[in-house]
Amino acid sequence: MPGGDIGAPLATPRRTLRNRLATPSWILYDFSDTIFSFSILTFYFPLWVTEDAGGRDAMFTAMLSFSSLLVALSAPMFGTISDRMGRRIPPLAVCIVVCVLSTALIGSFGGLSAGLMLFVLANFLYQTGLIFYNSLIINVSSETNRGIVSGIGVGAGYIGLIAAFLVMRPIIDRHGGEWAFILTASLYLLFALPLLLLVKEAGVSRRVNAALIEDSYTQLYRTFQRARRHANLFRFIFCRLAYMEAVNTVSSVYVLYLINVGDFTREQAQNMIFVTLFVATLASFTIGFLVSKTSPKRVLMVGLAGWTAVLVVGSLVSVQWMFWVIALVMGLFWAAPQISDRVLLTRLAPEGQVGEFFGLFQVTGRLSSVLGPALWTLTLYLFQDFGSGRYRISLLMMSAFLIVGFVVMFWVRERREPPDMAESDEAAATT
Repeated sequence: MPGGDIGAPLATPRRTLRNRLATPSWILYDFSDTIFSFSILTFYFPLWVTEDAGGRDAMFTAMLSFSSLLVALSAPMFGTISDRMGRRIPPLAVCIVVCVLSTALIGSFGGLSAGLMLFVLANFLYQTGLIFYNSLIINVSSETNRGIVSGIGVGAGYIGLIAAFLVMRPIIDRHGGEWAFILTASLYLLFALPLLLLVKEAGVSRRVNAALIEDSYTQLYRTFQRARRHANLFRFIFCRLAYMEAVNTVSSVYVLYLINVGDFTREQAQNMIFVTLFVATLASFTIGFLVSKTSPKRVLMVGLAGWTAVLVVGSLVSVQWMFWVIALVMGLFWAAPQISDRVLLTRLAPEGQVGEFFGLFQVTGRLSSVLGPALWTLTLYLFQDFGSGRYRISLLMMSAFLIVGFVVMFWVRERREPPDMAESDEAAATT
């Protein structure tokens, strides 16, 4: 049921309460998945690999790329299947439960090798779950408030992340890095449960069987056959692939950049990330408001310009106080792509094919997580004689992808594409 209908009279008080809690429940999942993203993709797991388990940062980036490649290969099919089956909550629940179990087991047995394998599984399921979660935004919001809901979700995620960071940090410092994974898994599950229990899905549900999977594959194939018809949407998909190369890679390795280039200690790097997230939290609510009241495309382009400036300056500075200034500025633009681009996609995707194009949307994020870290690692290897300067070169290279995304975005028009689903169903019925 769209968010514009939330609060409408229903048959029973119980249903009314559930309907009113749908949007907060969706927002709360942003709260939980940000905890996972920060702990596993940005901070604690990379540090566990390099400091606690005796590995190298290249091992982390290689496994991140591999798990992201698996998502890139499967995401379009999962998105299309969710459209055809008419339900997104059940597959999301499977992803969450298995992801939680995999995360909790990291570091508990098998050492570094087992930890890396569990990370691959956990990240694959976490990223796949985002296809279903992002698609559910049309169930909990309307066209006019979607940007605000998206912004509040990201902001709430950062608030929860800061609170969780303050709770987790003393426990982890006292008991060891493995506790980060148990705590992360527990918090992720706790705050994801309301979404699974309270968000209502309308429409006819279809059982998952061979016929549905074949139908989904046929629909996806026809979409690519009609790529020219969806030229504007595929232009946006390519644009997102370009700028997410930089956003995802820098988010994953920035803590290592601070330690190797800025000579920060582990504790100092934690404090800087904390400050960045605090600023990002405050900025998220404003960004969401601007997305709803102006244009998601305009907000996205401003965010890309800000990210580019931050990376270019960050690759040049040497004094620690300058890194602190960059952290403050980075916080202002940190969440702009995440808030605006998923709203922009809901305005471009054809009716009935939101999940399908969110699958392609997720492919761009995962391919960027394959190519970005791979290019980062390759650059570090090729310029290893430059010492810490190789990290600066890598960061500067990431800014080039942001520039490409910014330029391509000029040619993306904010208009909804015509649907293919009706034609596909008609063709199948005729056959």
